[in-house]
Amino acid sequence: MCPNLTPRPHSVRVACIMMQRNEDLCLYPWLVWHGHLFGYENLYVIDHGSDDASVQATLLRFEALGAHILRLPAAADFRDKAAFVSGALTWIDALGLYDLLFPLDCDEFMVMRDEAGRLSCAKEPLLAYLASLTGVTAPLLVQENLLNSLNNPQGFWPEPYRKVFFSKGHSGTVDAGSHQCTSRTEAEQPTRVVYAHFHHKPYAKQLMMSREKLRSYVNVDDRAALAAYRGIGWHLVANLLKTEQEYIGMMTGGSVQFPELVAAFEELGINPGFCES
Repeated sequence: MCPNLTPRPHSVRVACIMMQRNEDLCLYPWLVWHGHLFGYENLYVIDHGSDDASVQATLLRFEALGAHILRLPAAADFRDKAAFVSGALTWIDALGLYDLLFPLDCDEFMVMRDEAGRLSCAKEPLLAYLASLTGVTAPLLVQENLLNSLNNPQGFWPEPYRKVFFSKGHSGTVDAGSHQCTSRTEAEQPTRVVYAHFHHKPYAKQLMMSREKLRSYVNVDDRAALAAYRGIGWHLVANLLKTEQEYIGMMTGGSVQFPELVAAFEELGINPGFCES
């Protein structure tokens, strides 16, 4: 069941723009989480020709609840992702409905750090903080992500990150990962927005997804070519060059605990271990 969220007015209106293909593990949780924060009607999903039956069903269910599904044919070139996302940002910004516009990936879930530096996923404090960012003309910057840990849903590894988002009337073009604003020259304004990044999937699933995303850019069957590759999606190469033991080993060691996010997921009917399915 999809949570039947009843939107109520807030002092800030936020659009989330996300492009995906066959994200069978993350799509439902992503839609529920950001629908909980901002309302389903403010979610825009660019679907790149998904042919997974469960993904198609999820898109239809949330479309009926108000989410906007922008459908691309499977033949659309994934290498044009930056243009697709940038075009959507421009179009949505021109509607004049939104104070902030966030280009996100399907495995990125918005949270924040409070003024004391503590992680927080509470809805009202996040909305209040986002309201304080409205009207900023420079691109806004996310500087931290929390990488998930398999078999430990409340454990995350904080790492430096770089993602941009925009205030009303000031959107710009972005690169393929929305890491950079490619059309603006002013310095970005750092923020306390953080992305809980559910990047890690079971080993076989991670290999399959990494190969799918990289095959447009590099020969995924050539280990030497993979090792030398430094282009779009290069961070996924590590998945293809590691054994399963090495891959799991990346998730050992120190981490921060974020039980509040697990509790919030459970309250919304999201399985906190959704990436391990």
